[in-house]
Amino acid sequence: MTQKEESLDADPPIVTQAPRWSIIQHIKEFFLEKYELTIFFPGEVHIQLDGTRIETFAPKKYYAKTIKKLSPKHIIFIDTANIRHVIQVTSPVGYSLKKIY
Repeated sequence: MTQKEESLDADPPIVTQAPRWSIIQHIKEFFLEKYELTIFFPGEVHIQLDGTRIETFAPKKYYAKTIKKLSPKHIIFIDTANIRHVIQVTSPVGYSLKKIY
């Protein structure tokens, strides 16, 4: 065998050091907060022949780092890009708030 063939057969060195980004991610998870906010906006309304009303919802997801106000008609939050969002609606909407870290 030549030296090139021997070097191709050799195993690559094993790296035991943890990646730097994982350490930074753990520090962020410890000190910062991140939320997943899902707002269920009203979608289509179907009225059946017997008079019953069926309303569908169109969910929209946001990722927030701060929740300022959370009520069925008024929602204020700051997203992960430091942009302040104010959502005001006339009829109450449903929402789901989940803390990611």
